[in-house]
Amino acid sequence: GSSSMSVTPSAHTLRVAGIYRRSLKTLFNWVVDRETFIAEATDLRKQFEANRHVKSLPLMDKLCADAEAELEKWKHPDPYKLPWQFGSSKYMRYPNDGAGIPKQLCDIPEHLVDKYVELYYLPKVKNLPPA
Repeated sequence: GSSSMSVTPSAHTLRVAGIYRRSLKTLFNWVVDRETFIAEATDLRKQFEANRHVKSLPLMDKLCADAEAELEKWKHPDPYKLPWQFGSSKYMRYPNDGAGIPKQLCDIPEHLVDKYVELYYLPKVKNLPPA
C-alpha cells in the first residue's frame, strides 16, 4: 500500500502564494468589471508562471521584493470589504449572533442607578399627562 506523507511547502512557496493572493485582491479592488478582472487575473497568473523556473535564491528574493513593492504601489485607498467585515456596512449589525447586546453591557452600574433615576427617569415621569 501507499503511505500518505504530508509535504510542507517551503517558506518561499508560501511567500509567493501570499503575494499572488494579495495581487488578486488588489486587482479586485481596482477592477469592478468581471470580464476585465478575469482577463487581468489571467495576465497576472502568466507573470507568476513566467518566473516559476527560477532557482537562484538571490533572484527569487529580488523578484518577491519587486512584486511586494509593486503591490504597495497599487494599494487601493479604499479596498473592498465584505459587508460583515470590520469597518463595513453590516459589521456588528446583529451583535451576539442576533441575540442583541448582552444585558450586562446594557445595565446601568449599581453606583449610578440613583443618579440615572434622578436625571433621566424622574423628569419624564413628572411631565407625563394625567392618566
